[in-house]
Amino acid sequence: MTQARTFKLDEAGQPMKGEDVKVWQQRIKGLFKKMDIDCPIEPDGTYGVNTRSFTAALCHASGLSSGKAMCNGVTSELRTKLRNNDLTPAQRKTKGSKARRDYRQKLRRQWAVKKVHPPVNAILEDSWGYVPGVHDGLDVICKANAAVFAMVKGRVFDVRTEGWWSKSPSGDVSKGDGIVQIEVLETVGPFVKGMHIGYGHCEHPRVKAGDIVEAGEVIALAGLANLWHVHLMVNDGSTTRGKGNRNPRPLLDYSVKHG
Repeated sequence: MTQARTFKLDEAGQPMKGEDVKVWQQRIKGLFKKMDIDCPIEPDGTYGVNTRSFTAALCHASGLSSGKAMCNGVTSELRTKLRNNDLTPAQRKTKGSKARRDYRQKLRRQWAVKKVHPPVNAILEDSWGYVPGVHDGLDVICKANAAVFAMVKGRVFDVRTEGWWSKSPSGDVSKGDGIVQIEVLETVGPFVKGMHIGYGHCEHPRVKAGDIVEAGEVIALAGLANLWHVHLMVNDGSTTRGKGNRNPRPLLDYSVKHG
């Protein structure tokens, strides 16, 4: 019978690899799940710095001292102890302490899956808001060629690199003639399943029609139309033309606050 390995980095910091490491990574995710914590570990079968850090966090959240528990690496005995929640009375008391409860709550917040994301990371200004019949969206001013993000989980149904806007009011040819449109796939706050979000003046698309995107996924780069910005539009799903019939302000404010 093969003896279970102890996971640790060598003196050069080289990672260990193997199916047993992958099983342990999956176990880490499952044990955190029992604490209602969504651990972002990726089970890739490589014991490196990240997996060591997640193991230390699991030890601490479980009432152990990670420094003592992992001083000789992640032994099979330690893995069994964590898997079976085989704690001493003192460790159980520590696990139930306010400090460790606060730590677990901190991890829940830190590792919570983001459901929304602002359209760009750095909003310099938003101006010329939604005015029915005059301006069908909200201009989100940003840096030149800023990455544009999906604000919520959705299905891309329209990607155009030209022909959406054509020319700026000054008559100069725009560098922001494209558009990406996404159908919202889940209701989150003011985002309602079935509504359409249009990202006007978007260039260099990173997605294509039919793609499913998650909140925070890069979909394009912001274009130039007098200023570098995204013309953010929202409609109720009744049109695919790239027009807005709803005020995007609540969606923008919610994504900035919660994303």
